[in-house]
Amino acid sequence: MAKTTNKQFWRLIPALSLLALGASSCIQDELPNSECDIEKVIIHHPDPKSVFYRLSDSIKIVPPADNEIKFEVRSSADLSLMNIEYVLTEGATRNNVSEYMSDLIKIQTISEDGKWNRLYTISFFVPDDSYTREKKIIELNFEDHRLDDGGKFNIWLNDDDANYWASGNPGFRLSKSSAMPNEYPTIVEENGYEGHAVSLVTRTTGKFGEMAGMPIAAGNLFVGSFDVSQALKDAMAATLFGRPFQLRPMRIKCMAKYKPGEKYRRLENKTLVDVPGMVDYPDMYAVLYKNTDSKGNPVVLHGDDAKTNPNIVARAFMTKEVAQSISADKWTEINMPFEMLEEIDEERLANRGYNFAVVFTSSFEGAEFSGAEGSTFTVDEVRLICNEDEE
Repeated sequence: MAKTTNKQFWRLIPALSLLALGASSCIQDELPNSECDIEKVIIHHPDPKSVFYRLSDSIKIVPPADNEIKFEVRSSADLSLMNIEYVLTEGATRNNVSEYMSDLIKIQTISEDGKWNRLYTISFFVPDDSYTREKKIIELNFEDHRLDDGGKFNIWLNDDDANYWASGNPGFRLSKSSAMPNEYPTIVEENGYEGHAVSLVTRTTGKFGEMAGMPIAAGNLFVGSFDVSQALKDAMAATLFGRPFQLRPMRIKCMAKYKPGEKYRRLENKTLVDVPGMVDYPDMYAVLYKNTDSKGNPVVLHGDDAKTNPNIVARAFMTKEVAQSISADKWTEINMPFEMLEEIDEERLANRGYNFAVVFTSSFEGAEFSGAEGSTFTVDEVRLICNEDEE
């Protein structure tokens, strides 16, 4: 039986309980640890540049909820020369469930107290090169979706890649675990422009969300990943925007609908305050950014710097005027050109040194936990036009 560890949940226990627990631990011996997570995996190789596009790709920080660990490698990589280092939670041990194969390893971890175990898979893959440098239009639709492994909320795939699209749904689950899939902030809309679309809905987060100082959750969807271990500690750090990209983005289009909620409320001094006359509106933006700094350290954009980080080289923003013009009753086309902030380096581009991200959210101040409950931003038929501007 595998244990699902949720360290963030303990931050919701009242402080007095934590003090009592601390006092008790001074009296009795510390109990064996019941956690058995892989926290980090490090790949050592005599010639790492022959394996990875970026040296930072040889290290993976593993979110507590993840059991699949994937490394992106070059097609010519010789994996037989690598050595794998694992960082486990205190006291945990591991066993190799399967013999090493060229691209898949199975690891079982066992907690210090021996009562819990988890099964991890570590895989190595060569990035899909179907997006060649001559490709003009990348189509991003929302037909391919399924429920998460717990059957709680929807996740979206792109070309069978379950790690392409992400949302704040895993964080919402921490605050409203009893919610049904259609009660989450990011849900399936069956009546899309063509087939299915995605609907982003601003929701209240209930008692737990209020205690954590996050009473409102705007629906969101973005290219990247969501680190649920940070969701209650630092919501901005939980959103990791972007995936490696090898094309020049010129403009991004989509079809959209928007219906604002009835009452706009803003979070002030940890309390939601009504803002009379304020009408909610959505936000959408896309960026291309350098995914390493000048020293080769990895760079990932988060919710607090996704529009301002100095590594951004191209950006496309939806203006307030356009956002407020989106109809609730009929589909509106959004067409946003990219602004180039600096020249794109061809060598860096060829070696996957840039990340691309597009972000959609149902409330323009959602990152500050403000908005109107019920605001709904429905998006479909996203088209990313690259390399040369085509209408």
